[in-house]
Amino acid sequence: MRRICITVLIVALISVCFSCTKKTAKKPTSSSKAKKTTPTVKKSEKESSHFGFMPAGFDYKNGKEAGGNWDRPFFELFEWGLLEPEPETFDFSLTDQYVKKAQEYGFNTLACIQPFASWDQEANLGKFPQVDSPNPRGTKTRAKPSDMKAYRNFVKELVERYDGDGQDDMPGLKYPIKYWEVANEPEMQEPPLIFFQGPPQDYFEVLKSTYEAVKSADSDAKVLNGGMAGMKDFMTEYWQEVLDLGGGDYFDIANMHSIGHGEPLNIPEFRDFLSKNNLSKPIWVTEVQIEDRQDKKSEEYYAQSLARSYIFALANGVDKFFYVNLRLPERGLPAEGEGGPGFSDLSTLISEEGQKQPLFYAHQTIEEKLDQPISVEKIKEDVEPAVSDGHSGSRKVLVGQYKFKLGDKTVYALWGTGETPAEISGKIKVTYLDGEEKEMNASELSLTENPVFVEKL
Repeated sequence: MRRICITVLIVALISVCFSCTKKTAKKPTSSSKAKKTTPTVKKSEKESSHFGFMPAGFDYKNGKEAGGNWDRPFFELFEWGLLEPEPETFDFSLTDQYVKKAQEYGFNTLACIQPFASWDQEANLGKFPQVDSPNPRGTKTRAKPSDMKAYRNFVKELVERYDGDGQDDMPGLKYPIKYWEVANEPEMQEPPLIFFQGPPQDYFEVLKSTYEAVKSADSDAKVLNGGMAGMKDFMTEYWQEVLDLGGGDYFDIANMHSIGHGEPLNIPEFRDFLSKNNLSKPIWVTEVQIEDRQDKKSEEYYAQSLARSYIFALANGVDKFFYVNLRLPERGLPAEGEGGPGFSDLSTLISEEGQKQPLFYAHQTIEEKLDQPISVEKIKEDVEPAVSDGHSGSRKVLVGQYKFKLGDKTVYALWGTGETPAEISGKIKVTYLDGEEKEMNASELSLTENPVFVEKL
């Protein structure tokens, strides 16, 4: 459940960008806007894509070639205090620069709004423990805004900047930003991973206010809850209180994280949790990492593991994934005790030397075969049971046999013990995770733990 200490990684980028970009200040305009016109910026053709990275910015070129079409940037880029450093003074220069770069490579953006500004958080000093941050612009607390009216106005300004309606848009905006996440893992409130400070009631108020402000600025936009960190008891207890307050009415897409939580990506338990609360919403997993810190495997194993994870999750209702280890940052990762994620170059798509790893080709092959609107039939599935209080990082999807329908095309995804499904007979094409294709008779195919894609000829 560790992850990259985001502030450490981008503080240098922030300082460089601020030295080379000109500050743009303005008074709020949202409250006095005229009626919206017809949108002038069209949505990306790849908005329906299932695959992305957090962040894609570590290697846009190779991330795109691997089949990524979504980017979840580091949180600071959409933090209140960065974009409104003083009350009613806005500076979008750094975030504009990042969004433009991502869009040059064809990436859609999932923006994670951070409801914190130093000038607003001053009222919370002494009420909460101070948060250590090497970023001189970072807040000393991460609690609910003290001035919710000012915060709602900020959200409206932010959404208006990137909604593509032709009014007050970012110059050069190529695709609108239509998906907004409200903070990150608010249940994580202990060092070194403090993403929010305050009880479920406080997060509920932030979620509700953000949702209403987003919809006020762009009624077509979609809102995600701040990614749920996992399914441990303290996590589900926090979120249960948020939902008991009515939180389920204030997000459109249910958001789960899985950092070293095994191949099922927490999805069976998360679906049960949503069902128990009478919630039926699209599911995104906006942080995916399949490397187990306690049991390191090979590059080839992680390619197979990610394939099993993604295919299983697609077959169980997940719409989008954001893999967090496209490439290691040049400055390296913080130690685990400092909030570092604990994963390595073994599970990257692109190695530290810039070489394409087995995961690159597996990701590329999955995207080529399944990155379309799909329907699915489960033929056979066997998942290792969850361990309530134990280690789940090595949990596997042992058997997967799925029949995906993509328009008029049928693609089978198969692995594990057992026979090939009886409905697969005659001449077939088999595609392996490295992209190699072979034609053979169905009787010649032997299944292993390495997933393959099969199409009838």
